Amino acid sequence: MEVAKRSYGVDVSDWQASNLSAMATAGAKYALVKVSEGLNYQNPKAPVQVNSANANGMMTAGYHYAHFSASRSQAVLEGNYAVSSAKQAGIVPGSYLACDYEEGSGNSTTQGNGATTADAILAFMDTVASAGYKPLLYSGKEILTKRVDVKKVTDKYGTCLWIASYEYKSGTRLDNPDFEWFPSMDNVAIWQFTDNWKGLNVDGNISLVDLKTNGKPVTQPSKPAAVKQSAPQSWVDEIGDTWYKEEGKFYPNGTINIRYGARTTSDIIGTVTKGDCVKYDAYSRHGGYVWIRQPRADGEPGFLVCRQGNDPWGRFE
Repeated sequence: MEVAKRSYGVDVSDWQASNLSAMATAGAKYALVKVSEGLNYQNPKAPVQVNSANANGMMTAGYHYAHFSASRSQAVLEGNYAVSSAKQAGIVPGSYLACDYEEGSGNSTTQGNGATTADAILAFMDTVASAGYKPLLYSGKEILTKRVDVKKVTDKYGTCLWIASYEYKSGTRLDNPDFEWFPSMDNVAIWQFTDNWKGLNVDGNISLVDLKTNGKPVTQPSKPAAVKQSAPQSWVDEIGDTWYKEEGKFYPNGTINIRYGARTTSDIIGTVTKGDCVKYDAYSRHGGYVWIRQPRADGEPGFLVCRQGNDPWGRFE
């Protein structure tokens, strides 16, 4: 299948509807469907979203939200997990499969230097390429230019970047990209230019090159060595939320309430503000938020939101 450059497309996750017909009617020619995250999450809507995209004549592709930070071995594990998840969702080899590399929700863009971070990203991309998929790299321009040796990635995979850059105009919905706002970078294949395309509460994208899928494996010089996967350290609490063990530091962008429980209705026991450092030992994604757990001196942990949807409320180390 081929989609011409300057075509519109959407990317969807479990936050969006299962039926993509309204997006296709609005002019979307392709859909990038979230298939997985880390090593323990698969989008439950992905198979239905892929089927809907196919039924509406859209090119289907997948993406995986990375948790591997700067670890090459973890990136290989996540690459294999993404491939398995893509196949289960109905996204066949020969399709695009992107690495969504952002800050937060289990991923740190500051753990390595530009070269080691690029090596980890390449380990993921090599893994999906060896399985026959066409790898893409999604992120914002600031992360790619300041924290990743992006040239190392594009030297190997060419025009493979899927860049997010929004022009926010108060009270104005952006349905068409303003190319005067384009994030000037080389090797951009897709530009995500808005988070509410056509009022459908879905990210809007435009392709800058012809997108082609053929269902045939992509030639890859060498297959990464298999890495033994360790079981993720996770548990379900007494109210049914799944938590994942992770130690780190969170620096909020503004004032955030600390609560007795991981609910916005839980009692407030304190606040943190910009400039504070919150040490946390676990995180959970539920109810539209990502929560982190803060160990406290009295033995009773505090809980605070660090991310709403895909929007971080600070930075992580």
